[in-house]
Amino acid sequence: MKQAIDAIELLSSAHVTGEAVAGRLRAAGRCDVTVTRLERDGAATEFLSIVIPGADDSAPQLGIVGRLGGIGARPAVTGLVSDSDGAVVAIAVAFKLMAMAAQGDVLPGTVRIRTHICPRAGTRPQQPVPMMRSPFPMREMMAHEVDPRMDAILSVDTTRGNRLVNQRGVALTPVAKQGYLLRIPETMLDLLGWVSGELPLTLPLTTQDITPYENGLWHVNSLMQPAIATDAPVVGVALTAQTTVPGCATGVTNAVDADVAMRFCIEVAKLYGQGALKFYDEAEWAALQRRYGSLAHLQTVGNAPD
Repeated sequence: MKQAIDAIELLSSAHVTGEAVAGRLRAAGRCDVTVTRLERDGAATEFLSIVIPGADDSAPQLGIVGRLGGIGARPAVTGLVSDSDGAVVAIAVAFKLMAMAAQGDVLPGTVRIRTHICPRAGTRPQQPVPMMRSPFPMREMMAHEVDPRMDAILSVDTTRGNRLVNQRGVALTPVAKQGYLLRIPETMLDLLGWVSGELPLTLPLTTQDITPYENGLWHVNSLMQPAIATDAPVVGVALTAQTTVPGCATGVTNAVDADVAMRFCIEVAKLYGQGALKFYDEAEWAALQRRYGSLAHLQTVGNAPD
């Protein structure tokens, strides 16, 4: 909980920058942090790449993507917006992993964390409530948020602006891999139940949710966009609400829910690095490929409309 609160307080400033966050991370423990600023046509954000080294360089490397449009929508609204959860959880995970390592608990595998810091993002209309707008096209965002060295990815995002999960908490999506939607691993459902103390929530997806934003189709949100930029399996970790909440609403960020999402990500990182948790069944994946072929075209914009 301390790390979740620290991340919320750090990102709540109107003056926060990627370098300020990077400085706090470097001071907290052993990590490699890189800040990349992207600025064009009046829009700007700063991407953070955070690498927490594991004990075994040959162990599988988990990626955690803090997905969001922006942490703020200034000057239209004042304060941290609901959409900030992806960045909050990603940074909290980094703080907690370094605190664990300093006390002797180094994870087996390296954890690669990506997110971005944008306190002045725009908004866009969507039903049933308005959402935040990414500062740059999604494919360009993914080029900075997805590391090719991530062997599997947890994508964390606010997912309150819908009527699909009518409960507050954290929900998991099916596994997305190269255009396929695969079953959620039973071990992940166990982990979510253990860290939340409740029955695990799941978020239903449609095919269009795992296609690129630039095709113009409806998407529940950008939670699954990392899946368009990698062959690695991707699971969405969605922070949900009983009511529909706009992504640009303030006063929404909940440290309890962020803490649950953070602890879930860390528990997955432990087991994944040990080789004790797989995101998908390799034999079933091979059978799908033999029977139905590749669906990787769903990672592209597809055919142009007539």
